[in-house]
Amino acid sequence: MDQEIKDPAAMLATIIQQEEALSCDSFTFEDAWKLGLMIRERVLRHGGNGTVDVTIGGVQLFRCGIGEPTPNNTRWIRRKMNTVLETWKSSLRVSLEMSLSGRTLDEFGLIPADYVLSGGSFPIRVHEQGVIGTATVSGFPQTHDHQLVVDTLSDFLSVSVPSILE
Repeated sequence: MDQEIKDPAAMLATIIQQEEALSCDSFTFEDAWKLGLMIRERVLRHGGNGTVDVTIGGVQLFRCGIGEPTPNNTRWIRRKMNTVLETWKSSLRVSLEMSLSGRTLDEFGLIPADYVLSGGSFPIRVHEQGVIGTATVSGFPQTHDHQLVVDTLSDFLSVSVPSILE
């Protein structure tokens, strides 16, 4: 288990609470742009280097590099997003569930070139529709990538959720 994750079971419980609370009544392409800008501003405040992506229905609606992003950020975003879209769970949740169960991506037929067990991509869920897309950050440690997206979605939806970093 990753050194930054001291209690994976407790963190998993918090992530499940986050996912249950952060669901939208509706989500438009314009909302995707606004959310992307909000995430970008939060990353800037944290002084990081990385990339932000918001993709809805397979359409990339927001993508930007911040600071000094690398091509590796783009590869991580793609793999994190694929993990979310395959499971309809945040990529960090999937990583924790797999670790706690002792299972691997290979056991589910998911190849590491296309999927990754790392936090930073979060499902954008609409009530009565399910997951319609993802919001993803790559560039910080995985728990910080995850929480940056969660904090921004929380602000965007005016919903309070617990943090995995506390």
